[in-house]
Amino acid sequence: MEKWVPSDQQTYRRNELYRQARQFLSAILADGPQPYSTIVARATEAGISLASLLTAKRALRVESRKVNKNTLWYIPAAT
Repeated sequence: MEKWVPSDQQTYRRNELYRQARQFLSAILADGPQPYSTIVARATEAGISLASLLTAKRALRVESRKVNKNTLWYIPAAT
């Protein structure tokens, strides 16, 4: 059985979606922590999938913490 290899167009599209998700998440968190529910809602409006958003979260090293009943995502301060 041959291994499936994505076409150049599929790879380009996946990379573009990932880039958009990283830019979106960087922009939304630039002003400080944001609730997870707000981030997901705005990402959905922008056409960004949850999978792309979570991949961008890992790449940007975004952290999360529970405050009261909300989960906040934030970019940790550089030390």
